[in-house]
Amino acid sequence: MLLAKQENAVETYAELKKEYLTIKVLLNVSGVNLTAIDLIKE
Repeated sequence: MLLAKQENAVETYAELKKEYLTIKVLLNVSGVNLTAIDLIKE
């Protein structure tokens, strides 16, 4: 994974957040209620 080799924490966080939001959208579309288990409040 390219992110693991990069030292820039801001860039790594941004990429991980993008992946997190993608997974969150997919689960939401699948009918999973994320309000009780969502750890990152935006």
